[in-house]
Amino acid sequence: MTTLATDDLSPSAADGAKARSRVAVVIATKGRPAATAWAVRLLARQTLRPAQVILSASCAADLGPYDTAGLRIDELLGPAGSSVQRNRALDALAPDIGVVIFFDDDFAPERHWIERCAQRFDDDPSLTGLSGRTLRDGANTQPVAWEEALALVDGAQEVALPDVPLRPCVELYGCNMACRGEAIRDLRFDERLVLYGWLEDKDFSRRLARRGRLAYCDTLVGVHLGLRGGRVSGRRYGYSQVVNAMYLCRKGVMSRKEAASNIVRAIGMNCVKSVRPEAHLDRRGRLIGNVIGIADLCIGAVRPERAARL
Repeated sequence: MTTLATDDLSPSAADGAKARSRVAVVIATKGRPAATAWAVRLLARQTLRPAQVILSASCAADLGPYDTAGLRIDELLGPAGSSVQRNRALDALAPDIGVVIFFDDDFAPERHWIERCAQRFDDDPSLTGLSGRTLRDGANTQPVAWEEALALVDGAQEVALPDVPLRPCVELYGCNMACRGEAIRDLRFDERLVLYGWLEDKDFSRRLARRGRLAYCDTLVGVHLGLRGGRVSGRRYGYSQVVNAMYLCRKGVMSRKEAASNIVRAIGMNCVKSVRPEAHLDRRGRLIGNVIGIADLCIGAVRPERAARL
C-alpha cells in the first residue's frame, strides 16, 4: 500500500467552526482495498471533518489498512451491491446527522468540499440534494492515479472561486452526491438494481427531487478516478445498461424516450468500441450483455436482478 504522509492528516484550525449541520459520509466499496486509506486520508484533511464515516463493504478483505486520524469510522459488512451497501449505511446513520454525503471509494474531494456543502444546506432550507463539479472523470476516460488526483484537487484550492449561484438540476451524480438527512430518512436505493447498480443514483435522486430542490454546486470540486478494480463483468454490466433503463421507465422515473436513448447510446458505443476495445474495458462482454438484455425485453421480461446470475 502507498505510504501516506502524516502532515496531510491534520485538520484545519477552523475545523467545523462555521458549519452547523453534522455530516456523515457514506462510502460503499468492494474489491478495492487499497482505496480505503486514500479515501479516509482525504476525509481527515477536510476543513470540516465528518461527524460519522460509514464504510460499507461486502467482506473484511474489501477494507485495506488505514489510519482513522481521529475520525469516527463505522465498518459495515454484508451482501454486495451498490444499492444494498448504501442502504445498509443509511440504516446505521447517527440520529443527529443533518447532511449525508455519498462518495465513491475512488472519489477525491477538494479539502473544503464538506464545509462548503454543509453551508449550502444550512443557508437554503429548500435544498434537498447537491452534486459538485468533477475536474476529471476517469470513469469516462482513462483512470486517474491517486497522486494525480491529489495534485489536481490541491491545485484547485488555490483558485479563488466566486460564490456562484447553484445550478438547478433534475438528478445527482452518484460519485459525489449530498442529501439533506431529513429528506432521506425513509428513502432508500432500489435493491433490484443489483451489483454496480447502473442508474441507481438517477433513480434515487429523482425520487428525492419530489421532496425539494436539487442543484449542482461548482465550488464543490473533486476528481473521480474511475478505478477499474471491483467492477462487475462486462456481460453483467451490459445487461444492466439495457434492462435497468427500461425498469426505471416502468417505475415512472425515466420517460420512454430517455430510456430508449440510454439503451441506444450504450449499444452504439459498445458496438463501435468492440472493434478496438480499450484495454481496461470488456466492450465485447458488454455488447453480449446488451443483446441478452434486448432479448429479455422482447419477451416482456424486465428483471434487473437477473444481471447477478449472468
